[in-house]
Amino acid sequence: MARPPVSIDVQMRLGGAAAAAGALGPLRLDLFEEQLTLAALIRRTVEEQVRELRMRRAQDWLAIAEALDRHYLTEAEVAAQAANAGAVRLPRRQPGSLDAELEVRRALVAFERGVVAVFVDGRQREQLDEVITVRPGTRVVFLRLMPLAGGA
Repeated sequence: MARPPVSIDVQMRLGGAAAAAGALGPLRLDLFEEQLTLAALIRRTVEEQVRELRMRRAQDWLAIAEALDRHYLTEAEVAAQAANAGAVRLPRRQPGSLDAELEVRRALVAFERGVVAVFVDGRQREQLDEVITVRPGTRVVFLRLMPLAGGA
C-alpha cells in the first residue's frame, strides 16, 4: 500500500528593494518520504518552481528566467557585473532556455555561498547533507540574502 504524500509549504522571500519585483510565489510540495537531505529539498523545490512557472507563464519565458535569477544570482556574479558594467543586470537568455537541472545547480551553489538561507519550521539549516524530517504542515522558507549597500 502506497503512502500518501506529505504536503509542505515553501515560501520564497527576497530582501531589499527587489522584494516586490519578480518574487517567486509560495509552493506546495508533495513529498513521498518523511526524511530527505537539505540538498534534495532544494532540488525538489527548484524543480517544482520551474514546473509551476512553465505552466503559469508559458508565454512569458523572460519573466520565468528573471524570477529565478533574482533568487539564485550569486554574490560573485553580482560583484563581477557591478565591477565591469557599473550596474547589476539579470542575465540575458534565449527564449525557451529554462533548464531545471541548471537552475538546481545554481540554487545549490547559492546556498553553499550563503546567498540563500533555508529555514525549516523556523530553524536555519546549514549543511546540504543534513537530513530533514518533514511532517504535514512543515514550513520551509528560502530567504535570498541581499548584501548591504556599500558594505562587504
